[in-house]
Amino acid sequence: MTMGQHCIWYGQCGTNSLGKITNCYYNGTAKLLTNETALKSLEIACGMMYKGPNSTYTCCAPDQIATIANQFGMAKLMLGRCPSCYYNFRSLFCGMTCSADQSRFISIIETGNSTLYPGRTTVEAINYTIANDFGERILNSCRDVLYPGGNQHSLDTMCGRPYDQCTKESFMKYLGEDNPQVPFPIHILFSNETTEENNYYNQTTFLCNEPIISTYENKTACSCLDCPKSCNPLPPDVPDKKFQIFNIDGWLVIAIIVIIIFLISFFLTIFIISKFRKSRINQYRFTEVMTLIEDLPTQQKSVGCVVNIRKRTERFFERIFFRLGLFCTQHPYIVLIIGLIIITILSCGLIKFKVTTDPVQLWSAKTSMARQQKEYFDKHFRPFYRTTQLIIVPDNQSFITHYYLSPPAPLSEYTLGPAFEIGFLSRVFDLQTEILSLTAELSETNQTVSLSDICFKPLEPDNENCTVFSLLQYYQNSKENLYKHIGDDFFTYFDYATHFMACSQAPTLTRDNPLGLSCFGDFGGTINPFMILGNYTDATYANATAIVITIVIENSNDPEKIQLAEAWEKVFLDYMKNFTETQKLLRESGNWNETVNFTVYYSAERSIQDELNRQSRSDILTIVISYTVMFLYVTLTLGHIRSWRTCLIDLKISVGFIGVLFVLLSVMSSIGFYSYCGVAGTLIIFEVIPFLVLAVGVDNIFIIVQHFEKAKEEYYQSSDIRLATTISRVGPSILLTATSESIAFLLGSLTPMPAVQIFSLYAFMAVFIDFLLQITCFVSILAIDARRQDSDRPDLCCCFQMKNFNNTIKQKSKGILQKMFKNIITPIILGNSIIRAIIFSIFISLTCLSLSLIHRIPIGLDQKLSMPKDSYVLDYFYGLENYLSVGPPVYFIVNQDAIDYKHINEQDLLCGTSGCSSMSLLGQIGQALRQPKHYYLAQPPSSWLDDYFDWLQSTNDPPCCRIHNQTKEFCPATLNNTLCINCPINFLENQRPSENDFQHYINFFLHDNPGEKCPKGGHAAYKDAVQLINNNYVKSSYFMGFHSVLKTSEDFIGAMKSANDIAKNISKTILNNQSKNFHDSNQLQDYPVFPYSVFYVFYDQYLTIWHNLIVNLSISFGAVFLVTFILLGFDIHTSFLILLCVFMIVIDMFGVMYLWHIELNAISVVNIVMSVGIAVEFCAHIARYFAVSQGTNRLHRAKIALSEMGSSVFSGITLTKIGGVVVLAFAKSQLFQVFYFRMYLSLVVIGALHGLVFLPVLLSYCGPQSLISIDDTRQERRTSTAVDITSDGIENSLQTS
Repeated sequence: MTMGQHCIWYGQCGTNSLGKITNCYYNGTAKLLTNETALKSLEIACGMMYKGPNSTYTCCAPDQIATIANQFGMAKLMLGRCPSCYYNFRSLFCGMTCSADQSRFISIIETGNSTLYPGRTTVEAINYTIANDFGERILNSCRDVLYPGGNQHSLDTMCGRPYDQCTKESFMKYLGEDNPQVPFPIHILFSNETTEENNYYNQTTFLCNEPIISTYENKTACSCLDCPKSCNPLPPDVPDKKFQIFNIDGWLVIAIIVIIIFLISFFLTIFIISKFRKSRINQYRFTEVMTLIEDLPTQQKSVGCVVNIRKRTERFFERIFFRLGLFCTQHPYIVLIIGLIIITILSCGLIKFKVTTDPVQLWSAKTSMARQQKEYFDKHFRPFYRTTQLIIVPDNQSFITHYYLSPPAPLSEYTLGPAFEIGFLSRVFDLQTEILSLTAELSETNQTVSLSDICFKPLEPDNENCTVFSLLQYYQNSKENLYKHIGDDFFTYFDYATHFMACSQAPTLTRDNPLGLSCFGDFGGTINPFMILGNYTDATYANATAIVITIVIENSNDPEKIQLAEAWEKVFLDYMKNFTETQKLLRESGNWNETVNFTVYYSAERSIQDELNRQSRSDILTIVISYTVMFLYVTLTLGHIRSWRTCLIDLKISVGFIGVLFVLLSVMSSIGFYSYCGVAGTLIIFEVIPFLVLAVGVDNIFIIVQHFEKAKEEYYQSSDIRLATTISRVGPSILLTATSESIAFLLGSLTPMPAVQIFSLYAFMAVFIDFLLQITCFVSILAIDARRQDSDRPDLCCCFQMKNFNNTIKQKSKGILQKMFKNIITPIILGNSIIRAIIFSIFISLTCLSLSLIHRIPIGLDQKLSMPKDSYVLDYFYGLENYLSVGPPVYFIVNQDAIDYKHINEQDLLCGTSGCSSMSLLGQIGQALRQPKHYYLAQPPSSWLDDYFDWLQSTNDPPCCRIHNQTKEFCPATLNNTLCINCPINFLENQRPSENDFQHYINFFLHDNPGEKCPKGGHAAYKDAVQLINNNYVKSSYFMGFHSVLKTSEDFIGAMKSANDIAKNISKTILNNQSKNFHDSNQLQDYPVFPYSVFYVFYDQYLTIWHNLIVNLSISFGAVFLVTFILLGFDIHTSFLILLCVFMIVIDMFGVMYLWHIELNAISVVNIVMSVGIAVEFCAHIARYFAVSQGTNRLHRAKIALSEMGSSVFSGITLTKIGGVVVLAFAKSQLFQVFYFRMYLSLVVIGALHGLVFLPVLLSYCGPQSLISIDDTRQERRTSTAVDITSDGIENSLQTS
């Protein structure tokens, strides 16, 4: 020690007028420290001052050493996770308190008189000069240290401003002057002098990534979470590479190239090469009846093996359907009675029908990871809370400046955002008070439900207040505290604004002096400012323009508890609806003085489901009108009117009505069948399946009726024979489409997505039953109607018989649509080779372009579309997007028994404090936090393990961990009992507890309420985070953080994917450390760590939606091809063309989805799967008719197929659906408008264009060879069956008596 340098104090002189301990003034040299206890304490607390038992001279007495050691206890809780920071921090105050040459860098600026030792002088204020870079080094080592329990950085509390805005000046000013715990003003000054005297304090410091290696202290470096320098280098930020060619979407360029190559090849083939090839003439025999275009010569052609198989298959199905049709026509009432009995039995299953409305069960497969994660979380911890939330925005968006006298106020002025205007806060307080006092009456149990009955109480039974996150919680929900202030007649020193600034920087502050208010909520929990404020910038909470109130309600798997919660939520929603409507009326009437002058966006847990139900009810009328339009069209257009005089006879309203009724009965039977099987239905069944079955079934009705009417041109012995013959002709075609669709839907149920699975099952059964009804009961109805018509009885009034017109009115050969298709549409499409080539080129080009757009289709579901346009939830969504400043919580869960927590090497795989692995759970999350754009994480996770270590290591007076000396029960820090002693903890390396101690005290930690003396108590923050078995064994636990603000489906999906990626990497690290192999499977038990957030279960479908859809479509395509191949007599050619056309329809649907901004989600997937079935209807009838018809060449046969079947397909599917679809455009539901109107309209238009325009052109170019039927006249003469070869090449057996 240089001559002239001395102490400024030694020993303590009692307390001053503020109750703070003061030091006694001393102007002598440092004294040798001999007290063994003090020496030990000095060695632990200020090792840099300790020189050994006989060489330690200090300016601090044993009582001062005890005080500073105790004061370091709180600092250790805040900074102890980072040893170098804590060491540097202690150096600052150890040097000030105990350095032997204090007078060199400390000067006294204020003294006082001792209350303990009269006549002695006390030191009341000092100037403490330190080296400029010493302060900077301390700050840099401590800047990033976390305080896990509060999801914040420690410097947020210890600097008086956000950690990233902290400077060495503000840091030292807060520590020495603004800190409420400081015993007297310590004005810390900085010096850059380089003179020999060095009149400033300087000390060796350690960087945060350096281990502490000194004579009396050895500690590891700080972890990555607390020190970015300790983190591994971040991977280079490589932007997502987009496949581009010449800065244009690569897939689009490839599509254009393919189109150009194809068109060149196609036109060369059509117009050049074809000139050098001889046209082939398909030779056949026919009767005059089948001549549709012109008379053609016939000659016999050899029949190949494949054609023979096709012919035999056709004959087989003809015979089967002829016999079936004949039975149904000859015994109609028996068939109808049997059908009615079966339908009745199946429909009775509706009694057991249950609807699944839980979105989790609808959109998430039971085996999906997200579903397993949710079920694990609910089982091992508790179901995620129900939240009731209000976002309140003041009308006046002006910023407010508050002026103070500084000192004592920290600053002379504060500028605060609109959310902090005192009048606004007072009105919000009134609203919040009224909401919290709401009660609901439960009539079923005659029970009154208050919020206290259902809310979450983290400190129960010690604290019975409900968890409400609100700005007003900084004032403990007390208006008296809100208006509390300290000042004089001229100046304000402290008020609600200064208290907010203190709490926003230190949410765990237990006492904000001199106001004497705590920053903890009245329920005992921490109030993080990012959860209660909205629309602030750059973590400057004071700029907030809105406040957020979140009421946390207990969730449960108990239906009775859910009923209580829903009852209170309904009362809340009714109250808020009335409140907002009242405010709206006051504004519209101009009574602004009576309004609250703020806007409220609100929602409860039940809100979305309530609005979905309301929307479903409001759209019932739209759906009914849609189906009514389709029904009326079918019933009024089935008839084939010969003349106005026979109008009433030729009408088929009753047939049409019953035909549509069979469609609806098939849907009822399908629902009843699966109700018997215990398969719950969904609302999609009522919205989609009737539409599907009408599309699939109505065209069959038109085909049967129109072919039956056409058969009247031929001679038959009776109408029964004519109808049976009609069924033999069209039955195989109907069987083909129905079987293809049914099997496609049945195989589609293999998808893991429950909603699509249920839809596929119900659709399969409905289509199958509808086919059976049409081929049996409808035939019987048509037979009865034919007899009515033959006896000249009017439709709907069959009891009366009209004048006999059968002999006077000639049968019209064609209907209007049939004539239009034969004389107008067919010549336009197929009459000119150039037009055919252009049509073919356009369709192929559009399909290629649609293929190139598929990857651009957005995935997800804009949640705003699911709400009615007038819903308050839409306003709430607006509030979320514009004012919410933090995303949903994310939990990183350690799987049961994956970690043995009591072992230090296992702890190192999880913890984030010093000594932990850089690749630990918290270490890897820390790395991810440094890349927010990639990992969507906003806040560091809370760590019960790190806080447990700090809790055990606390050196406060009293320490956090104490036990009763006699009962061995836990003593909280607030308990003053001389029988409470420090926990006898055996610390091992890195201050970790022994295995027995870890298990012994964990239950005490989880039941210790946080408070001023021990803020690290784990009851409030971690009671539910740790699953304890027998109060000592940790079976499972979680570490909670927060996602960044998520606004779009892309954000939610990206956040979920990134969290899963982080968890997988952590799992790999843990398993590698345990010498186990990692399996990237779909089983939760294979992952030691996995993430969970409440929205994952809804967005999990999108991770595999493309894979599931492609698999589903592939199966459906395969089923269509296989069925058509078999039922067409192994005609691979026609089967491939049908499949190609169906494929193109589906691909073009994808193109429309991109162009019309339709997202890919479960609803659109259902529609795409459904489009396969309807596409088969558009294509299969015409393709099969082409395959079995005869003509001179492919073009001729294509004309025949389009002329004869086009009108049935057009009237049966296209016109029927257009009317119904257009009605959907007027639905109130945006969901209906986007996913039903747009997609259904697109499907009908695209399907009709492909089936009626492209397919005939395709068949004219590359259709299959004609089926040759051999006319065996000898067999015809020997039997009583006459066989005619008709226009569609099908045998017609006319049964003679």
